[in-house]
Amino acid sequence: MLGDISFYIDDIFLKIGHYKNMYEETKSDRLPAKRRGRPARKSGDPPSSVQQRRLVFIERALLWTGRVSRRAISTTFDVSMGHVSQDFQVYRKLAPSNLEYDLSSKCYTPSAAFQPVFCQEDPADILGLIASTAALPLQERTRVLGFSVACESLQTFPSGVQNDVLVDVLRAITSASAISVDYQSMNTPKPVTRVFWPHALIFSGHRWLTRGWDVRHNEYRDFAIGRILHSEKSADDRVLTRDNLWHDRIDIEFAVADRLSPTQAEVTAREFGMTRENGAYALRVNARKAMIPYLLDYWRIRPGSGETQAIPLCIENYSAINAYDRRDLSH
Repeated sequence: MLGDISFYIDDIFLKIGHYKNMYEETKSDRLPAKRRGRPARKSGDPPSSVQQRRLVFIERALLWTGRVSRRAISTTFDVSMGHVSQDFQVYRKLAPSNLEYDLSSKCYTPSAAFQPVFCQEDPADILGLIASTAALPLQERTRVLGFSVACESLQTFPSGVQNDVLVDVLRAITSASAISVDYQSMNTPKPVTRVFWPHALIFSGHRWLTRGWDVRHNEYRDFAIGRILHSEKSADDRVLTRDNLWHDRIDIEFAVADRLSPTQAEVTAREFGMTRENGAYALRVNARKAMIPYLLDYWRIRPGSGETQAIPLCIENYSAINAYDRRDLSH
């Protein structure tokens, strides 16, 4: 019965929206498709990229909040109710059993047979998306997520990177060329001019660095971009060796800390997504060798650092990764 009512309501909105859209469309939108330079869409065509964003919005809202209304879609995407009704018609064709209409709240809810079509996401994915969109304006964040929840991420220090320096670094990376930099290391009292071949960026969680070949030391090093005082193109021409620490990877093997009780160990394993192997909880993170020191700093889990008591994990194979744990990152 409710399904029939929702179809009837959609049909009304579709008819109203059809006539309303005739006045809302711009003059160029009312031109024939051939004159607009794109082929006319047919009823059986797959959803456009713009409409698919709204369909994903519908599904995410259903999945993670248990409801979605026409008004929310219309307001979030600045489209008419006619467009929204078309979206629900399309979604029904893709997933006929996913929607139920709640007359009391005037919104759609997921049915008992609800199965996602677009959003095959696990909690880690959606939480990562929530965190990555936390700084966006409310409307844009809602467009991406399909809903909006209050979320605050830890703030990083303001970036002191100069615009001209970043331009030179990015252009050098994308063109595989060298730059000359005046670099203020923490190991030298004054800036030193160096020829540097950057090939990648690193974000340590606190600051931005660029990794590349340092001609002065004849090895690959990481430079904090904020410590580059001046940069310019360099005519240096050479064939570089492979950056093995960047391209080669290694597993970091974690276990729960021995001090934990059985129930503490179980909840820690669940919290960190660990699996049961040979009667013990285990977690493996495959990382670039060059990133080992930054990861251990970020996780505050380096053995003997004095901070490991606050972390309910321990590294099982530190002897295997110790050679790549360059603790002095001050240069």
